Amino acid sequence: MKKIWKVLILGVMLCIFCVGCKDDEVITQDKKMEDRTTEKRTEIIKQKTTQRTSQKTTQSKEQTEETLKPKEEKRIKIAIDAGHQKKQMSAKEAIGPGADKTKPMVSSGTEGVVTKRTEYQVNLEVSLKLKSELISRGYDVYMIRETNDVSLSNKKRTLMANESGSGILLRIHCNSADSQSANGALTMSPTSSNPYCKAIAADSQRLSECVVSTLCRRTGAKNRGITQTDEMTGINWSKIPVTIVEMGFMSNPDEDQKLSDSHYQTMLAEGIADGVDRYYQRGGEKSGKK
Repeated sequence: MKKIWKVLILGVMLCIFCVGCKDDEVITQDKKMEDRTTEKRTEIIKQKTTQRTSQKTTQSKEQTEETLKPKEEKRIKIAIDAGHQKKQMSAKEAIGPGADKTKPMVSSGTEGVVTKRTEYQVNLEVSLKLKSELISRGYDVYMIRETNDVSLSNKKRTLMANESGSGILLRIHCNSADSQSANGALTMSPTSSNPYCKAIAADSQRLSECVVSTLCRRTGAKNRGITQTDEMTGINWSKIPVTIVEMGFMSNPDEDQKLSDSHYQTMLAEGIADGVDRYYQRGGEKSGKK
């Protein structure tokens, strides 16, 4: 009987021991699962931290690059008016705001004494070359006309330039005189007491000085200086600095032929563009042989 009890007690103890072992296994497994979960969470936190750090670094780099980028200068716009046109407009218009005095709206201009070419043709040819030259130097250009078949009065041309957002207006012309010996280039500006556009007189005079000096330096033409006048419709209606560029005399046999020469026209365009650079103090004047 005692043996039976011993066996039973031994069996019970064995069962208790087995249950204890299983509990230990369960605890061990639970602990392992907890450890894995903790490791997983730690890994996820690390990944998120790395991503955030990377994003901040990228954003910081982008901001730095954006800061270091050179700011683009606002492009200066230049208005060019190729003087005259094929169709003459003889009706009258006021020479300035509130003026009683009137002039014909626009004429067809003069004619070459040798070439017999019209001024409006030459003016447009040089103006188109000037447009290309200014664009190549980083300017925007507003052309009043790009064909000879237009109907634009001098007042209308100036108002177009005023509304174009341009900084200055260049009015391109050729000259003429009774004497065939007259030669050289000049520019025209308003006087300091101009009753219509006094506010732009000083800047217009400075622009005129810049252009005539660089044009003559580029072409070798005689510098006839600046003519100040308050009688020009295309000046008086302007709200932006303006100059009339008289490139040479079509009444002079030598200059008449030069004014129709493509190479000389290019030099004229470069010379006028040099003057624009000087006016804006951009230092873009080209050096080179005439």
